[in-house]
Formats: sequence, C-alpha cells, structure tokens
Amino acid sequence: MRVLRVLIFLTLCLVATAQFGVNKKDEIAAAAAAGQQETETQEAPVTRLTEQDALDIGALIEAAGQDPETIKLVAALKDQNAGDIAELKNLPAEEILNELKGALDEMKMLDLLFKDPAKAVELFEAEGLLPPEHLEKYKKEPELLEDDTRKGLYFRFISLAVVGDYL
Repeated sequence: MRVLRVLIFLTLCLVATAQFGVNKKDEIAAAAAAGQQETETQEAPVTRLTEQDALDIGALIEAAGQDPETIKLVAALKDQNAGDIAELKNLPAEEILNELKGALDEMKMLDLLFKDPAKAVELFEAEGLLPPEHLEKYKKEPELLEDDTRKGLYFRFISLAVVGDYL
C-alpha cells in the first residue's frame, strides 16, 4: 500500500508543471539587472504517468512483492548487482517511472500481439528482433516467443522497480 501511495503522490506532483508567480523571463531579466550572470534554466523532468498508470504500476509492484519467485529474484538482483543498482539509483525518479510505464504498456499489448503467435513470430523476424539462433525454435513453437517475451518484460519491470526502490 505504501508503494501505491508513493506512486500516486509522485504522479500528482510530477505531472504538474505550471509555474505560479514570477515568469521565468522576468526572473532572468531581474537577475541580469541585479548584476548576476544569466543562466539557462532547465525544466524539471516530467513523468508521463496518468493516475491509472500509477494505480496499475502500484498494483503490479504490490503483487510482485507477495510472489515468492519474484521475492527470490529481487533478492538475487540486489545481491548480485549491488554496484550497478547503486549507480542506477542516481537516475531521476521520473525516468524510472517512465520506464516502468513503458514496460507495463508493452506487457498490456502482448495479448493483442500474440492473438496469432505465428504472425507475431513473423513480425518479430521482420523487425529484426529475433536472434538467428532462436529463429527456428520460435517458428516451430511460436508460443515460446510469447512466453520468453512476457518473462523478459516482467524482468525489466521488476529490475526497474528494484532500481526505483519500489521493491
């Protein structure tokens, strides 16, 4: 539940980009007039999350946190990749949230993509997404591509959740 509240809070805080009060141009002009060096202002990064996205991400993170296999995976990730995870924790929270949204959106699209598993294999092959060493295996058993794709996206989502300290 804590994760869900944090995600909703972040969504509500990060989506708002309006500035109240002094206009940036006026602020820069005032600083220049006061003899201060004019500097470029950077806009704060914004997340693309909607409230529904935050709820969906929170629900998946909460479910993952209760799944024994995922708990083991998270422990292994933290143990074996502590240095990399520590470095990635320097990424802006908005970037991690945007990537979580991207992974979730891709997971949602899999049902549509794999309605016809053989056609999905053809699409993946046409886009150059299948390594040559796996092509024959997926052509013989297209359901394996769906399974591997789901596992890969889930791993990506969980890895991002670990980096973002949501798991």
